[in-house]
Amino acid sequence: MEGDPTQENVRVLAHSPGKYPILVVELPSGELRTAYFETDYDLGRTKPVERDWLRDNAIGRHSFVALDPPVEKPATSLADYVRSELLEES
Repeated sequence: MEGDPTQENVRVLAHSPGKYPILVVELPSGELRTAYFETDYDLGRTKPVERDWLRDNAIGRHSFVALDPPVEKPATSLADYVRSELLEES
């Protein structure tokens, strides 16, 4: 990843359903990454994915929820976003 994406906003494009959501985020560079509950959505511990994978696999086969429009959040607040918006915890 170029620069330090943890200091910038990312766009959340989709998330998996369930108790431990996986996020598909777009970095400022345009690169797509999956971020995981188990890593507290640490961008340093993500996996790169392609747009075709997002469309065909994540949304097409695994019931990920596409966000339209995408949600823009600071990279450091992804865990807070999941807790407050997806898991509805205070």
